Amino acid sequence: MATLPPRKNQTPTRICSSMKPHLTPLQTLLQMGFQKHRAEKALASTGNRGVQIASDWLLAHVNDATLDECAPREYIIYACPTGPFLQQLEEFWAKSRQMCGWNGAHNYVPHITLVSFFKAPDECSLQLSKALKQVVDMTGALLDRPIKLEPYMSQNFMGFFVAEDDANYLKRLALQYVKEVSNSIISDTYEQLDAIVACFPWCGAVSSGTRCIPRSSRSISLEPHVKSLHLTLAYQFPQAQFNALKSLVETLDASCASNWELRLYSRDPRLATKQVQKVVYPHNPHETDELELRIGDYIYLNSEGVDSSSDGWAEGISWLTGSTGHLPVNYTERTAESDAWTLHRVVQLSKSVASSLNSAEDLDIVDGRSISTEPEERQRELQQSTQHPEIIEGSSFEESEQSVEKYLRQTLQPCLELPSLQLQLNSHNLSHQHNPHTPTIEITTNMSSLSTSHSAASKNVDEIMVEPPVMQPPRPDDTLSVHSAEQEHVSQPTSSTPNRKVYIMRHGERVDFTFGTWIPYCFDEFGNYMRKDLNMPKVLPQRKHSPEGWQNDSPLTNVGLYQARLTGEALHEAQVQIDHVYCSPSYRCVQTCTSALEGLQLNGKHKIKLEPGLFEWMAWYPNGVPDFLTSSELTEAKYDIDLSYTPVQQTSELTAQLKESTEQFYTRNHEVLLQLLERTTGNLLIVAHATTLDTCSRQLTGGVARNTNELRQVIHKIPYCSLVTVEQQLDGVWKLVEPECLPVTHSKNPRFEWNALSTT
Repeated sequence: MATLPPRKNQTPTRICSSMKPHLTPLQTLLQMGFQKHRAEKALASTGNRGVQIASDWLLAHVNDATLDECAPREYIIYACPTGPFLQQLEEFWAKSRQMCGWNGAHNYVPHITLVSFFKAPDECSLQLSKALKQVVDMTGALLDRPIKLEPYMSQNFMGFFVAEDDANYLKRLALQYVKEVSNSIISDTYEQLDAIVACFPWCGAVSSGTRCIPRSSRSISLEPHVKSLHLTLAYQFPQAQFNALKSLVETLDASCASNWELRLYSRDPRLATKQVQKVVYPHNPHETDELELRIGDYIYLNSEGVDSSSDGWAEGISWLTGSTGHLPVNYTERTAESDAWTLHRVVQLSKSVASSLNSAEDLDIVDGRSISTEPEERQRELQQSTQHPEIIEGSSFEESEQSVEKYLRQTLQPCLELPSLQLQLNSHNLSHQHNPHTPTIEITTNMSSLSTSHSAASKNVDEIMVEPPVMQPPRPDDTLSVHSAEQEHVSQPTSSTPNRKVYIMRHGERVDFTFGTWIPYCFDEFGNYMRKDLNMPKVLPQRKHSPEGWQNDSPLTNVGLYQARLTGEALHEAQVQIDHVYCSPSYRCVQTCTSALEGLQLNGKHKIKLEPGLFEWMAWYPNGVPDFLTSSELTEAKYDIDLSYTPVQQTSELTAQLKESTEQFYTRNHEVLLQLLERTTGNLLIVAHATTLDTCSRQLTGGVARNTNELRQVIHKIPYCSLVTVEQQLDGVWKLVEPECLPVTHSKNPRFEWNALSTT
């Protein structure tokens, strides 16, 4: 599902949650001066996730010509698989698209349709979401076994049909939802409105202004999908692709389809006839009829217009702003239509199974309040669709590194292998996005797949099986071993020069991703910083351009500093030797590096060498290189910077690479690392960004640069302070090896409002 990227020029719209906490988000928006029908549209479009995201949406859509139109959103209900079966389907999706190109199934997430698209007024959005949970509560037992799926293949369709017993279970859910909506929304809401109109004729205009909803339009027509329930794998494909697709379908094992969830999505009605493209390169308009393109946006295009374009330009609609204009089509690439939908609610259908979405915690928050009723529905960490970093009040939307599918409702892939505890995390961005936020962890032996989001999430442990400890050979410095009888007869092979290693670490938790639009909230009119939360820095260093310089150069939270120090302490306990320290010039990386060195007990022993070539992908910075703190500013703030170091790549060189491709980005980071290795001997510590763990290791270990989609997926697997170790083998080949220290995992801790106790 899509997520709302930050606006280029953010407007301080934050409302302190301590002010009138008893007001609903709609009431708060009305007090802010927004018209009622606009406020309702904003809340519906953002999944009822609170005031902040709704007000941001309204400001982003200020030039949307349809903002005042009475065009109800379209809703749909899916049953979606999660866990191992979902991973199979995602791999099938990727392989079938790579081998055979696009077909109709690629336009949506893997699903079984339970209620087909229906239209509903914006004011009903919250009730539609709540009704989904009520339906599952009323119908009783959850699934405790796989849904039986029967494969079917023809010349124009491939998929699974749901066996009769399981289909009847799902159909009952669909029918009950239709009944619940009909009773609770259509009857109550509109009969009350009609009664008001009968008594007070001047209230006949349901909304203020000219936006009157005729009685004939104030109805919701739902149709449960009660025909043969099925999960589509491929359709609308050329007949020549049948054999290739058939061979891929035959590799799927539906016997593990035991984890399912209900999802309520909605979409902009303009999407019904459009093809969705996601922006891969930014574009600043040169003419008044051109559309600005920003990384993270989705564009609605007419497929006919794309095919018939003679110059590579087409007219499109921005999902981010609702604006219409012409754009270069080759600056975008096709993506699933469902990426641009809004996800309103996720309800589990399986016992003891957590949501596949890293924002599942947020999905259980509607209208800015938690509506969880089951103990197992634990809250976790949006635009994914959409949308934002955690914010101080209301909702939380997790961002991945600099907005690239902070849309982090994305599919999570296996990414980590632990030696004695093998973990499998069943999860679905974004953010997903990641998110993105509680997945289930199954810990078993001989399993090595871990799916996780870009940020830490709380976890439910189902089973733990620990392998027997591996016997280690005696160490030369072990007195008992050295003087044992066996040691006198059996000499252990040792190496006088241990293999060279590179330790690559991501920075810690960021202030902006944790608190949202924090700058106007934390700086007064004179530019003085004011701490507003214990997890915010007590003070900030002086910088030339403040506070605007912090916009793209965020500091760490106090938790972020602690994450970094913990990692350093673990490396120290593992007796890791560090000989050279390199760091991205981002302030968050400098802070992380300093705290890690403190944990390693190396502060004062190694100066930090700032290397601009390690900075992240410049395509995420269409407005130019961030205004980093200078070496003198960092030194004045007591950071131990190596002022004599000459970087491989100067900051000025990044300016010429604003439109670098993904491959160029990989090449830049890789070549910088090669230069650092050539200049030095011994072990290197590199502190930079989520992408750095892959861009500085992939080609070094013999891999090829990833494409944009693959990069977006891999960064979801790299939470704060992740550490990867690359070791040079005796034959000179570099290889990824298990890090010497444990990872850092923690649960989310939402903001506490003390006056909430007095209002309940």
